[in-house]
Amino acid sequence: MAETEEIRDILRLQDELVRHRTVWDAGPWLGLNMSTPQLKALLLISEEAGIRMRELARKLGGSFSNATVLVDRLVDRGLVERLADPQDRRVVLVQTADEGQQLIEQLITSWRTLSAPLLETLAPEDLSTVHEALRVLLKAAQQNRET
Repeated sequence: MAETEEIRDILRLQDELVRHRTVWDAGPWLGLNMSTPQLKALLLISEEAGIRMRELARKLGGSFSNATVLVDRLVDRGLVERLADPQDRRVVLVQTADEGQQLIEQLITSWRTLSAPLLETLAPEDLSTVHEALRVLLKAAQQNRET
């Protein structure tokens, strides 16, 4: 099988696995009670220890004023907080608050309810294969982030 064809097949299988919603907890996702732009902003903010408002606006692909409105709503909900840049007090940084980080962790770990029961059904050699594959994917993700 050609590499690109194999990648397509892996992605198709991944999509098919995700479609088995009956075995994963969608509750945290369904209970978000926030707009898609707010979720995008929260995820972008959580990637850095403190992101400048102008950089956030750029990454969101919108204006500074739109980013400010999104951040205002997230601050009001206690999900993010504003701080002054220690090197330039005129610059506003935004970072994830504890409550925002907890929400992101809930979203991430909701997939564990899918994984644990399925992993428990695997034969030891298949479990080792999955373990090694995830280790390889994590290594690739870490290397990709560094570049």
